[in-house]
Amino acid sequence: MLITLSISSGIAGEAFFSKDGKTVTMGLNNVLAGLVQVDIDTGKITQVPLPTEIKDEGIDSVARGGDGEALFLAKDAVWVWTPKAVKRIYATTPVAGATDLFVATQPGTPLTDCLFVSGNEKDAADTAYNAGSFYGRKPGSKSKAFASIFCRRVPDATGGVFSDDGRLFFISSGDLWEGGIQVEEDPSMERLGTLVAARIAPLAISNTDEANGGGMWINHAAPAGNWIYLQLRGRHMATLLRTPLPAKPLYAPGEGEFPTVKDQINAMAHSLTKTQIIADDLGDVFGFCATEVAGKPRVFYCTRSEAEGKGPAMLLWEGESPARIVGYLPTE
Repeated sequence: MLITLSISSGIAGEAFFSKDGKTVTMGLNNVLAGLVQVDIDTGKITQVPLPTEIKDEGIDSVARGGDGEALFLAKDAVWVWTPKAVKRIYATTPVAGATDLFVATQPGTPLTDCLFVSGNEKDAADTAYNAGSFYGRKPGSKSKAFASIFCRRVPDATGGVFSDDGRLFFISSGDLWEGGIQVEEDPSMERLGTLVAARIAPLAISNTDEANGGGMWINHAAPAGNWIYLQLRGRHMATLLRTPLPAKPLYAPGEGEFPTVKDQINAMAHSLTKTQIIADDLGDVFGFCATEVAGKPRVFYCTRSEAEGKGPAMLLWEGESPARIVGYLPTE
């Protein structure tokens, strides 16, 4: 089955659903390397043929792009795949070790079709101040380089993802943030814009002991329907959650007013009160993504636990019932 993609949303992470929720495209860097499609109904896995230069490359980040396209990161570049071909489209210069590819695909905005990554500039790769900042590239840009996005308040901004209606969510210090990117209007400035955002869900599980038992932080976020689905990750442990999508952004470009302390505490308290645990006491999880079909959630993920004679399990959660196994990844 060919994957069906939608230009109405860009989903970042290790995997994403097709618009109809029937297939998942997943990047792999462990049990297999490369890019695969998973048919949710049958569990059939189809490996995407890649060019020789990236055939054995692990792929950490994929994003749903325009109709019939999947975008992914490999060898310091953004690549695009359609059922017809795979090709390299842009180097991630000046970003070193770019991660977390995501795409703005909501029509009619200053950011439409912009590509974004997280990372560090090569001359600042070892500085804590510039760790995990966003960089972006406008479509048709004359510059061959990704431009920085100014961020004053936090030391890291990773895991960016846009909802279907263009709302931007991302991760900072293990917690969930929402905001937007104010596009730079001064042509003398070399940056693409400024990140305007606020923490909306302090969900990192923070503690300290000799074994760091139980410590987890948000690793991936996936807005779908009225929820934001989240994968928390720690050392050899993971939890899947969902927290309500806020009725409106707490803080965003162009609003003109800063949220008060009370506004921010109320928003965070609401998210904590309404957060639901989907699956707990998991081992390491990968391939996490989420969507909603006809009002019903679909959450896909893989575990590294192997059944006898089988590879890692691929699981699907669809609401009230426990997750079910849809198939197993091969080990070779």
